[in-house]
Amino acid sequence: MMVKAALATAKEQPLVIENVEIDEPRPDEVQVRLVATGVCHTDAIVRDQWYPTPLPAVLGHEGAGIVEKVGSAVTGITRGDRVVLSFASCGACAGCNSGHPAYCTDFTMRNFGGARRDGSTAFRAEDGSAVSSHFFGQSSFAGVTNVAERSVVKVSETARSTSSAR
Repeated sequence: MMVKAALATAKEQPLVIENVEIDEPRPDEVQVRLVATGVCHTDAIVRDQWYPTPLPAVLGHEGAGIVEKVGSAVTGITRGDRVVLSFASCGACAGCNSGHPAYCTDFTMRNFGGARRDGSTAFRAEDGSAVSSHFFGQSSFAGVTNVAERSVVKVSETARSTSSAR
């Protein structure tokens, strides 16, 4: 499916709005239609390559949205759920097992590596080339994104947008 995304394409250059193709969610992923996202200093320093995430990349790591699809191994999250998105962690290391996923031993690669652990990306440019994804576990500067189930937090059914762009 084609979606609009804000791409960081070159060091210290403005983001560019382009169409990208998103793949189907993997068994452990949730596909989310974004309704809001923040812009953070971290997005700027990655765009400027202070942290060397491969470019082009869909950045963004303060997303919220509605679940469109769930992978076959996802439990506890269903289509239509309202969610906020968080960083990625492995769920198996000492940091994760002690309740401190921000200290995941694989934190840097999972959040700044530009790809899933198997090297695949969720996004492709219109010419078929890979676009870095899963930035900070989410790449929320896209209309739709694929996120590991561990990076999804379900929120109340009564949570509503306060913007006029509902």
